[in-house]
Amino acid sequence: MAQVQEMSLPSLSVGQDKSDYLSLTMAALRLVNPWAAAEPAWRPEPEDARDRVITLAEVACHDTYYDCWVVIYDRVYNITGFFNEHPGGADIMLEYAGRDASVAYRGSGHSRMAAKALDRFLIGELPMHERMYRRPGGMRLSDIPD
Repeated sequence: MAQVQEMSLPSLSVGQDKSDYLSLTMAALRLVNPWAAAEPAWRPEPEDARDRVITLAEVACHDTYYDCWVVIYDRVYNITGFFNEHPGGADIMLEYAGRDASVAYRGSGHSRMAAKALDRFLIGELPMHERMYRRPGGMRLSDIPD
């Protein structure tokens, strides 16, 4: 568990405005996310991830800059650590945070190399009843990654 360093602010002295402390506190809260862990979160190995079933409802809970999951071709990826590496920037990925991004992923012309790079972010797959691509009778796309 991450430890938060404790700090104390001096008490208000005569002539100081309470709004000064309020602005300082609000600025500090914008800079620090006390709920973010200092250690990297555990991520399953790709072999383990294919066995983990994650529902769309669970994916929908991870829709922020600090915790971003997306679904691409019925696979769930935790792309939180990928924002700085993505050539298109974080904004486009955040647009699909907590949702299925398959159409956007396909429409932007990602290469097979990009698909391989996604493997390190794989954390699970959708249950069979929520899948659109990787199921019997589902949509057929010849070029989706195995």
